[in-house]
Amino acid sequence: MLMYITITLAVVLAILDVIAYRRILSIKANRFWHIAFACLVVIANIIPLSAPLFMNVLLDIHNSEVMMKVSMFVLTLFIILTLCRITLYIFWLPSKSKKWLYTGISLSVAVFLFLMHSIFVTRTSYEVKDTEIKFKSLPKEFDGYKLAFISDIHVGTMLNAEEELERIAEIISNENVNVVLYGGDLVNMHHSELTPAVLEKLSLIHGKEPTLAVLGNHDTGYYIRKDIEHNYTAHKDTLESLVNSIGWKLLRDSTLFIYKGGDSIAVTGIDYTDEMLEYKHSFKHTESYDPVPVYTGLDKEIFNITISHLPQLWKVFSEGNYSDLTLSGHIHAMQVKFNIFGNYMSPAAVLYKEWSGLYESGNSKLYINDGIGYVGFFARIGTGPEISIITLRCE
Repeated sequence: MLMYITITLAVVLAILDVIAYRRILSIKANRFWHIAFACLVVIANIIPLSAPLFMNVLLDIHNSEVMMKVSMFVLTLFIILTLCRITLYIFWLPSKSKKWLYTGISLSVAVFLFLMHSIFVTRTSYEVKDTEIKFKSLPKEFDGYKLAFISDIHVGTMLNAEEELERIAEIISNENVNVVLYGGDLVNMHHSELTPAVLEKLSLIHGKEPTLAVLGNHDTGYYIRKDIEHNYTAHKDTLESLVNSIGWKLLRDSTLFIYKGGDSIAVTGIDYTDEMLEYKHSFKHTESYDPVPVYTGLDKEIFNITISHLPQLWKVFSEGNYSDLTLSGHIHAMQVKFNIFGNYMSPAAVLYKEWSGLYESGNSKLYINDGIGYVGFFARIGTGPEISIITLRCE
């Protein structure tokens, strides 16, 4: 879908660029400005076509991590030039008045500066979001139990993975949580992104209990180029071995019990199997998913936290009374989210029924974390990476 949106934008902008260039020619200005503008729009329109060139000709086709970063750099540049040009054209093209030309230029510069802030500041401005959630079914011993929930690190596309992970670990450590839960998409392309240095930093992310994690669609190896021989099962098994080596516990359609006093709660992790790849970009509830094999043998009276990378599965869990609290990631709020007079706006809100924050249905609750990393482009526009601190309370 991203490819079609990019192509459509490129075509529309090319048409607007032609109109703008003809307007420039009609203005009595130094020929230098005519040539400079023409060169700028030509380069801007070539950018979307340059990603395949970089990936298939100039770079080693086997280096998927580098290919992804180059592609993201190209898309980021395209977004910057696109938004700045659109801002200029909205004010300038409908009128020949210099007043509107200068207004368009000024606002275009403001958009450029805002995007630079989104890339260099907001991208790593970690937001700690404290949420207190009450449950009738929560055992009394767990009243006040504090957990940290993070998701979607995408290590392979982090610009400075070790430094960013160390900062995340420090923030979580200061929160003094009982347990850290992780919602999937640890890597972006391949388990090789988990270098010894990265694993060392990840090992610092924990609470009083070992960190519990699940796989996401990017952890399956699905995005590795098809002309490279690979085995999805072997890829996930290797990733599991690496994750478990740092003291984390990867839950693959399995459940772990946490005990406190004489009470216990269950944490179930939904594995991202090959069959689930068909749901990876589904915008609707995934009602065809069968949860029975995962929860067989579990007493529904026991308080359950389910970690599912895909929030689209929540309806299945809630209607079947399998999960009291479902924790998900995946959507990232599409890395664009604005708080406008207390209401959050995002392209994700158009595509997904549940896309960010807390939702309730009967006695079941869903919390969607906006993610830590970034994929597609090197920016977080209007919203920083999220570290969710959730305190469980008895109602």
